[in-house]
Amino acid sequence: MEVKGVAFLARQQMTVQSHGEQAWKDFIADIKKREPVFTLPILPVTRIPVDAFLRFNEELLQRFYSGDPNAWWQFGIKSAEYALGQGQLKAMFSPGDFRRFLFFTPGIWKGYFTEGELEVLPGQGHTDLHIIKVPKPHVYFELSVMGFAWGGLTVLGAKDLKHEVLKGYTRGDPDVLYRFNVS
Repeated sequence: MEVKGVAFLARQQMTVQSHGEQAWKDFIADIKKREPVFTLPILPVTRIPVDAFLRFNEELLQRFYSGDPNAWWQFGIKSAEYALGQGQLKAMFSPGDFRRFLFFTPGIWKGYFTEGELEVLPGQGHTDLHIIKVPKPHVYFELSVMGFAWGGLTVLGAKDLKHEVLKGYTRGDPDVLYRFNVS
């Protein structure tokens, strides 16, 4: 499994905005000593081996967020806010396009990751998102992707948004299943 460089570049942008350019430069200099893939230029389409990418994210979490994995949820929210507010998804969705947005999320998965799948399972009054077939299950995938869904729904105007974790890597499950109730 590989992660596309766009995910790395999003972390770079968020880190620079939150902690400053010098903090990012110091951090990435340390990473480059242990992860040779980051010594090369990272473009949006660059494919980063998943193990190196996950180690990078774990170190980022330790360095800047006291090891709190909930930061990955916030990364997802911030990514959705950017994508829908000023990025590539801005013109694609209108306020209230909740189901349409959720049905689009498998394409977002494929835009970031070369393996695994994100399924959308519509139900009565809810929509489930299901992450399956990930060869390297990791909490990062669960929290950042489901955080993106939460953030996107919020940007699109969801009121009384609720989610339920039915399965998750955070619980030791082999897949991830979240139920979103949107009104």
